[in-house]
Amino acid sequence: MKIKIDEVTEQLAKAASKCVSEQEALYFSQCSIESHLRKAPRVSPIQEAVDDITIWRQNENKKIETIVDKNGIMLIDFHGLAPSLKIQHFHDEIEQKARRNGIAAIGFRNSSGINTLTMWASELAKRNMIGLCMFNGGTECCVPPGARQGVMGTNPMAYSVPTEKGPILLDMATTEIPFFEVSDAKEKKSPLKPGVAVDWNGKPTTDASQVLDDIGRANLLPMGGGFKGYGIVMLIEILTGPLIRSLLSTAQTPGWMPTEYGFLMIGIDIHSFVDPGIFKQEVSKMCEHIRSLQPAEGFDAVQLPGDRGDAQRKRLVASGEIDLDAGLVESLGLLAQ
Repeated sequence: MKIKIDEVTEQLAKAASKCVSEQEALYFSQCSIESHLRKAPRVSPIQEAVDDITIWRQNENKKIETIVDKNGIMLIDFHGLAPSLKIQHFHDEIEQKARRNGIAAIGFRNSSGINTLTMWASELAKRNMIGLCMFNGGTECCVPPGARQGVMGTNPMAYSVPTEKGPILLDMATTEIPFFEVSDAKEKKSPLKPGVAVDWNGKPTTDASQVLDDIGRANLLPMGGGFKGYGIVMLIEILTGPLIRSLLSTAQTPGWMPTEYGFLMIGIDIHSFVDPGIFKQEVSKMCEHIRSLQPAEGFDAVQLPGDRGDAQRKRLVASGEIDLDAGLVESLGLLAQ
């Protein structure tokens, strides 16, 4: 059903304000909406926001705990709570630490999980920072080259870089396709793209039923299908595992167990290295040069990471409405009461 963007923003903020301060709730709401405008309909950050508020409501007695707090580092134990409702607090923290040190990092462990990284990275670019985020969610999904079965998660990562006309923004799984694509394909009995997955004998297949089993194991190939992508998947695994006192996929419970996964956010303060205006000017020149290239046959334009999402965001903002499931609208309305 169609619903006004302003109405969803207001309801999310009202619902979240029962868990965190009104200022934090509004920031959370605006970040969630911005992410949804860029990512929907492939995923639903608004559904994730509603789920996160529900988790806080169901665990009112739990508190987040700061385990490490140094000049440029923080490590947070969420005790099963959702990080997204405290996104303003941690954006403020990483900005302050990066301003002092040039670079800062915050790790989350034992949380209810982070499904969409867009809002964690993109908001840092608005603060004249380069943002890098990663999460090692899910087990037994990424197949090492030469193996028959997935071991690591889809290990998504996101980065944002400010320019004069909005950020370069990438949010992606480091497997060839994200988990939701194979689950959707299996449910709809539609074929996968060639070269993204293997069956349980390690042989290439486009049959999603031969890739994803009933307990959530999915034999997806690393991005690029070989050792280069595999190396990136493993790096994210390590940075979001033992480095932040979380678990590697090889030690996690099979299936979806978010409290066993880790998240790492890194912020680089541009001003500590170079004048932000000069930086954005130079990066913008590169962006415009790339966009001005003649597109190859079959393509309408040469784009940068984030261009498609930004175009969608502008279209939806101009219309003033988004399309949400009626059940989701009802759930949000009840939380906002």
